[in-house]
Amino acid sequence: MRGAQAFWRDKVQMSASEYAALADEARQRAFAVSGIAKGDELNTVFAALQRAVDEGISFEQFKEDAADIFERRGWVGKRAWRVNNIFQTNIQTAYNVGRYEQLQQEKDVMPYWMYDAINDTGTRKTHLAMDGRVWPADHPVWNTWYPLNGYN
Repeated sequence: MRGAQAFWRDKVQMSASEYAALADEARQRAFAVSGIAKGDELNTVFAALQRAVDEGISFEQFKEDAADIFERRGWVGKRAWRVNNIFQTNIQTAYNVGRYEQLQQEKDVMPYWMYDAINDTGTRKTHLAMDGRVWPADHPVWNTWYPLNGYN
């Protein structure tokens, strides 16, 4: 949890166009939401996500915290998937960064890691093919395949 919190606190808020101009490595430290420019709206969404990382608030509470913004942007009804995507992508990324840091500290007792796909109806064929495969913790495969390595 601490790793996730530290990762989130280090994020820099910026507009979507500023984010798009960044190199891939720099994007890891950036926070932007397509359709929301810098300012109070972006800060509100960021703060709601910060609460989710720090306090473990639910998706429903996150939606409440920023409901006015999501309604103004029209991200309700059929377009409500955007709100879920913002929440899920950012929270899972933060938690997976924290988990990765924990695993790095435990490599002496867990020197091998196994890829474990979700295996539901949305799992891609490439992820199913990786399911159950094992590599050393320092293997380069983890540079590509450590979660999050795909969205939805």
